[in-house]
Amino acid sequence: MTQEEVMELIQGDTPMATYTPKLYEELTREEVLELLELHNALDNMLDDASEMFEVNLSHLAALSRHMHKFRNRFNFRPQKSDECDHPAHWKPYVLKDDDRAWYYKGENE
Repeated sequence: MTQEEVMELIQGDTPMATYTPKLYEELTREEVLELLELHNALDNMLDDASEMFEVNLSHLAALSRHMHKFRNRFNFRPQKSDECDHPAHWKPYVLKDDDRAWYYKGENE
């Protein structure tokens, strides 16, 4: 949603029932199940952290596995480095169509 669309909704000019967001990606049931696995891995880790003030390494390993599957499934891309033609893995990943997205030479954008 654009800022203008949000303001219209807040001001009541456009009823929410008439707003239909544009799909960026369609998800299959398998993909939604992967999202659920990621959610549950995060939930387990946050439960342990809040209840015991520690992180279980097996939960951290599961979270890492799910994060990589999630990143690959949606083709999240590292940002381009500001200094050279390399990925800036320390920066937050971006969507595949973002101008800041980095690709290997010859890789399909």
